[in-house]
Amino acid sequence: MAGDFPLEPVVATFARYGLRKTSMKDVAHALGVSRQALYNRHGSKGALIGWATKSLIDTSLSAALASIEQPAKTLVERLTGALDAWVGRHMEALHASPHGAEIVAMLLRDPPEAVRVAERRLVAAMAEAIRFSGPGSAVSRAGSMAQALCWTARGLVYAVPDHATFRRQLDHIVGALVAR
Repeated sequence: MAGDFPLEPVVATFARYGLRKTSMKDVAHALGVSRQALYNRHGSKGALIGWATKSLIDTSLSAALASIEQPAKTLVERLTGALDAWVGRHMEALHASPHGAEIVAMLLRDPPEAVRVAERRLVAAMAEAIRFSGPGSAVSRAGSMAQALCWTARGLVYAVPDHATFRRQLDHIVGALVAR
């Protein structure tokens, strides 16, 4: 099964060398397995990239949805936590990688269907949280607000210098939008 290999060394290797220049030998070395074992499991570098991308998406979405399902927290805390889990958690790795721009460009140019599906699930969950917990004026526009917050969080990743600033700015933006 593809999940038998740990994800972090695979992602770190692609971040270090870039998507195009990373070889299956590089990834195998990082995992401490043979190149043949990688090919037996994934078949190709493209399939390995697909598995790693899907795994990151699934992990991020699960964490984001878990953040929304925390009734003891305020709506702003839940939405900010969800957006941080969805995109904010990846920003330092993207900023630190010499190939971060290449990875982002690939995802922006042709985002995998899994990204689109996962973001639709996240937007729907955020919209439901806004409808259920938001102020009365937010209820009728909950879907639009949730989508705008996702877009904003994605852009904020590249507009601020570090994760702490991302969280602070996102908290202000979410607070301003749902408080109306």
